Amino acid sequence: MLASLSMMMSHGFKSSKQDFTFGPWKVTAAKNHIMKSKDIERLAEEMNMPSLPEMMFGDNVLRIQHTDGYGIEFNAIDALKRVNNMEDAVKVACAQEWQESRADTEHSKEVLRPYDWTYTTDYRGTLIGDSMQIKVTETTERINMEKLKAREHIMFFDEVLLFEDELHDHGVSMISVKIRVMPTSFFLLLRFFLRVDGVLIRINDTRLYYEAGKDYMLREFSTRESKVAELKFLKSEADLDYIEKWLKLDFMNAGENGCPVEENPVMMLENLKVIKAKHSALCTQVKDIAAAQKESMDSIRNNLNSAMELIQHFQQTTDVKVPTQTVYRGFPTYVKVSFLLIYVEALTMSETNSAALLDSAVCQNTSEESSGVAASHKQQSHSCGYEELSVSMLDTVPLSIRSNIELTDLNAFYKQLQEHLSRSDSGSLSLQKMKQLKMKPSDAKLKILQHLSLVELDRKGLLRLI
Repeated sequence: MLASLSMMMSHGFKSSKQDFTFGPWKVTAAKNHIMKSKDIERLAEEMNMPSLPEMMFGDNVLRIQHTDGYGIEFNAIDALKRVNNMEDAVKVACAQEWQESRADTEHSKEVLRPYDWTYTTDYRGTLIGDSMQIKVTETTERINMEKLKAREHIMFFDEVLLFEDELHDHGVSMISVKIRVMPTSFFLLLRFFLRVDGVLIRINDTRLYYEAGKDYMLREFSTRESKVAELKFLKSEADLDYIEKWLKLDFMNAGENGCPVEENPVMMLENLKVIKAKHSALCTQVKDIAAAQKESMDSIRNNLNSAMELIQHFQQTTDVKVPTQTVYRGFPTYVKVSFLLIYVEALTMSETNSAALLDSAVCQNTSEESSGVAASHKQQSHSCGYEELSVSMLDTVPLSIRSNIELTDLNAFYKQLQEHLSRSDSGSLSLQKMKQLKMKPSDAKLKILQHLSLVELDRKGLLRLI
């Protein structure tokens, strides 16, 4: 007895058997452990197949039998007999790459007999008993699915797995059968499910339905298959559709007691329609924004090229070399000329303004060369006057930095800095000294000048002009 129990539990599955009587019908659901490897090999030879599914339940069965002896049952071995053992109909997503990577190996030249390694089967059950007692005929009558949706007490339910295979980690192939018995009928579903990763999904369903008092059963078979590429969809829209279906089902099952106003499915459905309309509009706006961003980037690159051409023109036509900072392809892109920062923004600075800024830089450098010595910042300031910031330069500063600072206040503060530092021997100024001189310094003003690369702060907190 202990040996028998050990055998039943050796594969982690406990054997069980359930019987249930429904009128003249007896439903039997028997479940046992996975077949041993030697039994699977023997069965594969008998069925003329190179291999069988990894998890093979040869002793599992679901049987519906009449008191007169006839009926129908579902088992794994008969299901495998419907597998094509002569043709390999499905290739995995990586099959082509695998073959190309092993094209020169001898192993790749070995030819194995093809067979359907997905174990696809159109099994619809096995008739038992005298063939004269039970016959199969075609009919136009269909299973009443709406009647099955009605809430009924389930007197008996069970599910039996026949076989399963993970397809060498490329998906899953499995077939199982489940049954439920209600007071007025019983319904059975046999489902073969196949998923080959990156390739396809396939479902073969066999449905069996019987109503009490009738002398026949209805059996329907359906097959569905789609490629994975065809099943791709926008997740957000799919979620909204799922919510809508769920709300409709909730409304159907609301019952006589109803539900609170805030949870009324009708109101929620109406709100969901508005949400879906807004979602669609937002998707359209995102597309327009993406197109505008691309157009802006193209304009930025064109404007930058124009600015660089102007710089090259001045370098070729004069003896003065205009210092420039390295130009990067990323965003934002800028060219630094002397103390001025030319910020290239979608057609916000014309070639004329660029030329004016370059003229200012040339004026300063010409003054330096005419003096014959390395001129100080004070001499440069007197040669061309104090430098003022323009609206276009202030616009290049992010709003998070410039806050609500006015251009006139900023220019006044910057002019005071230039005047004081041009007269100072040290060329630096502390924040405390600025307050004593009533320059009205602020963090925003200092950050703006730092962002424009006009001033710098050292570790001691002293400010200098660049």
